[in-house]
Amino acid sequence: MQHRLGRTRWSRVTGYMMALTLGVAGTAQAQAGAGRGLFVGLQYAGASVSGKEAAGNLGFGSGFGLHAGFGVSDNVAVLVNFDRNVLNRRRDDQNVTVSQYDALLRYHLFPGADSPLRVFGTAGATGRAASGSTEFEGVAPTAGAGVQLHVSSSVALTGTALWTFGNLTSLRELTGGGTTRESFRSTGTRVQVGASLFLFR
Repeated sequence: MQHRLGRTRWSRVTGYMMALTLGVAGTAQAQAGAGRGLFVGLQYAGASVSGKEAAGNLGFGSGFGLHAGFGVSDNVAVLVNFDRNVLNRRRDDQNVTVSQYDALLRYHLFPGADSPLRVFGTAGATGRAASGSTEFEGVAPTAGAGVQLHVSSSVALTGTALWTFGNLTSLRELTGGGTTRESFRSTGTRVQVGASLFLFR
């Protein structure tokens, strides 16, 4: 009886190991060309904006976003991204809605294309606009880095950190009517965690 139980347990362990080995091999094989082609997705996005008093130093706030892109090769992808966040103006605790539009180039740095987990750098331009107790707008350069994990040939999980540097234009209403514009330097920070679906696989 004990011999039979031992043999049954060994058969189960052997079966699990074979299934794991085949699964890993299948996943590795699925990564070949996994980054190429059209993809769409969504993400959680946390953001903050630091600048002069005109921006009100907007504290970290959460939101969501959408993205779409195209993998030109195993290492290079272009994508457009949209994030909307509700931030808090620290000086008077007022909420500000910030929308950010990105056009980015993503380059996978390492490991090679056969690895399901890859590190990438990204850079491009971002258009920003805020409405609420503070209003501003502007276009500025963006750079960042992140990691991408392909859980299959069609689905990838991504985590990204982005920094946007440059001028913003603050819009202020005058008491007697009309508006004034003031340009100021700012730094925007974002953290994104999302998923991408690669189409036509």
